[in-house]
Amino acid sequence: MIGFDLSTRTRSSDRVRVTILGLGAAAAGAALVLRDPHAEGSFAVCPSTLLGFYCPGCGSLRGTHDLLTGHPLEAIGHNLLLLPALAWLTWWLVSQAASSWGRRITGPPDSSRFAIGLLVVIAVFVVLRNVPGSPLAP
Repeated sequence: MIGFDLSTRTRSSDRVRVTILGLGAAAAGAALVLRDPHAEGSFAVCPSTLLGFYCPGCGSLRGTHDLLTGHPLEAIGHNLLLLPALAWLTWWLVSQAASSWGRRITGPPDSSRFAIGLLVVIAVFVVLRNVPGSPLAP
């Protein structure tokens, strides 16, 4: 009689999910290159700018486009937190994918201290980028 190991089946389905998510993320990234967000009217306006302030994500779409088209300095100019955020996200995705394949890669910190520190950095960034004449404005 042939038996099935439930843990093997679960790991296998996790691998499929991680692969599908990775391909979806790659497709979404490629879609950003198809349309240049620098062109007037190419994408909708961020709701925060309609309210008169820049959110922590303002400039990320243009920055991502610049990064994917080989202009990392321009990407930093649009949103200073974009590259660290993408690095963290990549680190997290790689650790999750490795975990689903049975490998152990230390992922990014997930402690409450890290989360509080991240919130403080984002709050300070939002305040500084909304000061009139700030170089952090997108």
